[in-house]
Amino acid sequence: MLKYNSSLFQNIHFWRSSKAFTYIELAIAMAIIALIVLGFTQVFLRSAVSITGMKFQTIAYNFAADKMEEIKNEPFEAIGNPWYPNIWGTPDQIQAGNTFTRNVRVSGLESSLKRVDIEVIWTEEGQNRSIEISSLICDKW
Repeated sequence: MLKYNSSLFQNIHFWRSSKAFTYIELAIAMAIIALIVLGFTQVFLRSAVSITGMKFQTIAYNFAADKMEEIKNEPFEAIGNPWYPNIWGTPDQIQAGNTFTRNVRVSGLESSLKRVDIEVIWTEEGQNRSIEISSLICDKW
């Protein structure tokens, strides 16, 4: 039989049962943690951009709804008269550090029915954004 030196195998056993991390294991663990943190950072940044965009869109819908209610409260005969020409823009409105412009278009479909289209335009991240709402208004009987 082959004889072996027991002290050699005891040293190998010591290294296998050691609880300490090697530099390679530490570097791999730090890389994994860095990737996880980077992923969460991207999620938070995209969420912040999305929240800002939704904030501007909500403000735009509120501007459009305010103007629509104002038009609906006017007498039917006044809608589309010189006070509301085919394309009409309000003075620019500044909210949340951004300028919003409303354009109102009134179209007479029949003698007792008009269509009102309201578009709100604003700039977000260097790009023009817009929303549009429409409604039909009929003459009250």
